[in-house]
Amino acid sequence: MIGNDIVDLTKAKQETDIFRSRYLEKVCLPLEIRLVLAATDPVECFWRIWTMKESAYKAVQRQFNLKPIFNPSAFTCVFENSEVGTVYFRDQQLFTKTLRNEDFVYSEILDSEHTHRFFGADSDFLLQVKNELDLPLLPEFIKTGTGLPILKWADKTLPVSKTHHGIFQVFQY
Repeated sequence: MIGNDIVDLTKAKQETDIFRSRYLEKVCLPLEIRLVLAATDPVECFWRIWTMKESAYKAVQRQFNLKPIFNPSAFTCVFENSEVGTVYFRDQQLFTKTLRNEDFVYSEILDSEHTHRFFGADSDFLLQVKNELDLPLLPEFIKTGTGLPILKWADKTLPVSKTHHGIFQVFQY
């Protein structure tokens, strides 16, 4: 499974007030709200939950070919430690890893097949993949009929999860 999400904390703080009336309730379940309110840094905790849910959503959308409708309350997040977490969706259990610093919060689905991540521009990413796979030409970045990103070259494809927010963009593949 593949899925990732990033939040630019500067942009998020300028555009979103997570403590406005009913915002937490729209995104978080009661257990998650308690985690946010008890956290040393409630804003960072909220965005960790958000990025975990969004990463899991992207993964299950791809796996089950779901319509692109994100319902945050359908996903439940549990923190295992400061980096690793679990997201539950229906009967699925997805493990996530979260990287964070003062600039961003980034989460991705942990999957043994999709262990690569690339921070940067589309053109740099395509060049990276071309060099990694020793391709004669740059792969083409396209979307499937359901809007899921893939790389295509010759008769092969590679699933990709792409996220961007503010000044950050990350690919998982």
